[in-house]
Amino acid sequence: MDVMILHMLSSEPLWGYRMMNMLKEKFGIKVGPPIIYPLLDSMETDGLIEKEVVYEGRRRRNMYSATSKGIETVRCLEKILADFVKL
Repeated sequence: MDVMILHMLSSEPLWGYRMMNMLKEKFGIKVGPPIIYPLLDSMETDGLIEKEVVYEGRRRRNMYSATSKGIETVRCLEKILADFVKL
């Protein structure tokens, strides 16, 4: 699941709730806060993503985006998958 999240974040910054909805819509995977937020924390610790606190009016959101390390990881995984499909 972290690969799917990293792929989504390499395209645009997202907040956790939006990622949960996208995983359900695109992949049919229902994920709740007890799963996604520890995963995001782990990915942030690994340097794959970064978190920015933003305010929309009075609402506080944690926006996540892929770091350069995360984007490079996605590219490497896409290349490996493309090479595998060629076999």
